[in-house]
Amino acid sequence: MNGMIAACLLASAVGNQGLAVKTTKIAGASVSYVVIDPKLYAAKVVTGKGNVGSLDSLKNMANRYKAVAAINGAFFDAYSNNAIRNTVQTMISDGMPINLSDIGVVFGMNQEGKVRIDPLKIRIRGKVGNQSWYAFRANNDPLSKNLAQIFTPHWGAKTGLSGLQVQISDGQVRQVSRSSVTIPAGGYVLYFKGTEESMGSRFKFGDKVSMTIDYGTSQSAFWEGVTEGMGGGPTLVRGGKDVLDAESEGFRDPKILSGSGSRTLLGIMPDGQVVLAVSTGTMTKMVAVMRGLGCSEAMNLDGGASSGMIVNGKAVRAEGRPLANALVFTKR
Repeated sequence: MNGMIAACLLASAVGNQGLAVKTTKIAGASVSYVVIDPKLYAAKVVTGKGNVGSLDSLKNMANRYKAVAAINGAFFDAYSNNAIRNTVQTMISDGMPINLSDIGVVFGMNQEGKVRIDPLKIRIRGKVGNQSWYAFRANNDPLSKNLAQIFTPHWGAKTGLSGLQVQISDGQVRQVSRSSVTIPAGGYVLYFKGTEESMGSRFKFGDKVSMTIDYGTSQSAFWEGVTEGMGGGPTLVRGGKDVLDAESEGFRDPKILSGSGSRTLLGIMPDGQVVLAVSTGTMTKMVAVMRGLGCSEAMNLDGGASSGMIVNGKAVRAEGRPLANALVFTKR
């Protein structure tokens, strides 16, 4: 059966450059999927209304980039009434981490169209003068009592916050303030709260500042060249084998550990092509689905009412709620 499915995948790719939607049944689960050649189509991480934590429809996020395909992305705070809906997993956009998390894994694509799925433990660190600094959050609503966070332009034009913050542009401190500051294009703002405020006192106007990003993986050479990356999980397939172990990746929700529901899936074929799929079932069933489609690597993304996929401007599955982020593919 795997050979027949692989043949269908190949026919789809040849017939319409990988954008023909197919539907089949694997291990009793119906799955709709599309195969994308990353050498022809580039991935792009999109946030709701262009800002991390804002909500939007999958259609709007796809249309904003004239995407040929789009799926919902990382898990986020879908159930609160907070103005900012924090994202749970790592996201990378324009070569910069715009959300940080140790939960799950990350799909990444570089400029050459090479792709990987890896667990990352990104750490942002730097120097101001001869002293060190770090940030362990990025572009989140600062709900924690103690916080060292970086805000990039993906958050918005300004931080919109009170508290100790340092504006950095062209490697130099431009402003130190306790009220909202502008987030400079090509720069960033560091925000310190609670016990981390002492670190903020190291920054003075005009100081030179450096920043390094450690991806926390043996595959750092690849990830340093990644332009777009979307987090999710758990991992379903690695090296063609079932490696499902959601708890070890930080997942605790029974909907992930044992429940059945609507799923959005992303896989990589042995030849490097990317598979986007939607299905319904348990995570164990999703392992069978992605292996049946011939994926050597595969991961889960946010699901339930978040699950959605658009191909060629048409909804293969319509999401049931506004989304905080999406992964779209555009013609190179």
